[in-house]
Amino acid sequence: MGVPLPELAAVLGHDPLTLPSVDITGITCDSRKVKAGFLFVAVPGSRRDGHAFIGEACLRGARAVVAEVQERATPVPCLLVPDTRRALAELAAHFYGHPSRALEVIGITGTNGKTTTACLLDHILRTAGRPSGLIGTVSVKYRTRTFPAHLTTPGADELQEHLAGMRAEGLRHVVMEVSSQGIKTGRVAGVHFSFGVLTNITLDHLDTHASFQEYIATKKRFLDMLAPDRTVFLNRDDLGARSLLPELKARVVTFGFHPAGDIQIVPARAASGSGSFFLRIDRPLTTHRGTLPALSLPLTLQLLGTHNMANAAAAAAVALALGVEPRDIQAGLATFSGVERRLEVFSLGKLTVVDDTALNPASFDAAFQAVSSLPHQRLVVVYALRGSRSPAVNRINALALAHWSQRLTFSAFITTSSVGDVGPLDEVTAEEETAFFSGLAAAGLTARHFPALKDALAAALGCARSGDLILLLGAQGMDTGRAVLQDLWAEKQAALLPARRPEAALAGS
Repeated sequence: MGVPLPELAAVLGHDPLTLPSVDITGITCDSRKVKAGFLFVAVPGSRRDGHAFIGEACLRGARAVVAEVQERATPVPCLLVPDTRRALAELAAHFYGHPSRALEVIGITGTNGKTTTACLLDHILRTAGRPSGLIGTVSVKYRTRTFPAHLTTPGADELQEHLAGMRAEGLRHVVMEVSSQGIKTGRVAGVHFSFGVLTNITLDHLDTHASFQEYIATKKRFLDMLAPDRTVFLNRDDLGARSLLPELKARVVTFGFHPAGDIQIVPARAASGSGSFFLRIDRPLTTHRGTLPALSLPLTLQLLGTHNMANAAAAAAVALALGVEPRDIQAGLATFSGVERRLEVFSLGKLTVVDDTALNPASFDAAFQAVSSLPHQRLVVVYALRGSRSPAVNRINALALAHWSQRLTFSAFITTSSVGDVGPLDEVTAEEETAFFSGLAAAGLTARHFPALKDALAAALGCARSGDLILLLGAQGMDTGRAVLQDLWAEKQAALLPARRPEAALAGS
């Protein structure tokens, strides 16, 4: 069974009467995934153009093709459209029966905090007995099924397939990270969002956006997808997010530490820095799902950092709007243990290690502010450069790290390009290295640099003393950092053990 080709053609504005009445059994923009009966959509990419693989798709059994240009004849119908990215989103949504219309989809966007906020909200809903679907950086999961995440926001065809699966599982809610790339490339064009969350907008993604202004405009495009009768929760404390307030057509509820926020975060004085705070609503707030009552709700987090209070406030606000009981929100936040590589804390003997996927100035701020509250003797920082993200991004990051070296004393600052530990899409170029180290030099900070991640981490262990804190920073280049560091630590401890005497070894056998 499938969807008739003429029906799909009509979605694109083509005359259905000119096409054969054949069923399409699947849709993809990846020629390697084409099976007999599929519709192949040729999408131009930054590295490869799908139009170059039309022939391969036909050989694999594609029953029709959608393209922006047709350079040569094809053995199957070829439907021309001005924008195949948007066409893919519209076709996939129709093919799977517009699954998001049967779900409450909560889209979470922002430079930082998307993953933690999404996972917090998902955990609250599960704690409240409302199993939800989760789509994001870490994984895609629903009920007992988990799928690896290749992109923060999946391609439109894969995204609609997952939403259809969630609908089939009987889920009511879907919590979804919405990346700027996902917005820019139209992956979310066919999704109907019930709620939007904007965590912040800070300097990043200069490699994929022409300017910071374009980046902000891209975030706004997502928020503009929400109808006037829908609700956006927006971080009142963030300048970038706040700049969009006058332009949004959806109903807006603000949250933050600032007393002008509709929902206020009030840290508990007796437990300063511990993650305890009050979520305060001074007057009833109207959302499209009902009214949030005035309340002062005490909440406790296991997570480090005031930025995670903001993430938790956003998750709690959406949960309240969905009708989750306050006691379930309290339980959900209190039992949430965190997200992999988001300020994860672990010990190696008498060393404290914090592992964070910090990758831009704002996330550096959050990480350093958080670790400054942890007891430690000296601070050893290991940073993995960002690969294939432009020299400009790396220079900006260098200046941000240098800024923190002046506020907190780094007993050692070690860097790595993680050669051999990242894929081709994340390799650090010579130009990026040059830009990074010229930025450090301009700010008066020096680093011990090691091309290989293992060597950098070995150097960190070599200079760390009892009571010190090792801070691992970086995105893809530091993804294996914890495992490598733990292996190095185990080897170091094994080397310190006294050698067994030969006769003792024989006796033990």
